[in-house]
Amino acid sequence: MKIKYLLSVAIVFCTVALASAQTQKIGHLDMAYVMSAMPEYKQVESTLKTLESQLMKQAQAKQQDLQVKYDDYMQNGQTMAEAIRLDKEKELNTLQQSIQEFGANAQKTLEDKSQELMQPLYKKIGDAIETVSKEGGYSYIMNVGIPTLDILYYSDPAYDVSNDVLKKMGVVPPTK
Repeated sequence: MKIKYLLSVAIVFCTVALASAQTQKIGHLDMAYVMSAMPEYKQVESTLKTLESQLMKQAQAKQQDLQVKYDDYMQNGQTMAEAIRLDKEKELNTLQQSIQEFGANAQKTLEDKSQELMQPLYKKIGDAIETVSKEGGYSYIMNVGIPTLDILYYSDPAYDVSNDVLKKMGVVPPTK
């Protein structure tokens, strides 16, 4: 009697588990593909490249200034008075530190600007994914398309919702 009861409970449990597993629909999208198709992303890339270029020019100007002063010091350092030579060395050290600080600040500026510009895109994509998920009856949408970072080892192309997400955002999907 006890065995029949345990067997029937196990059968009911398996039936419920199978039924719930069959109702879950899993989709996937390629986030890099979706982002690259968005006109806003192209604008963000352009803005970031412009900022990076400006920062690089400033860094190069600072580096050239240091190089000129260093070359002068190397050429004339032996003939300088002790006080002047020590002052020049201090100036060179200060310039070197300034360049290093500028590099760190420039990197932080780029990262902050990237986050600021990308946040609205992430929100737009997230909203579109949520809408597509609800309309398509998906339980899960997973990201694929990043080599070595794919979450799935196999995915059926029939469940790729990348183009649906693009369409939901009003972007015409490019032809592959």
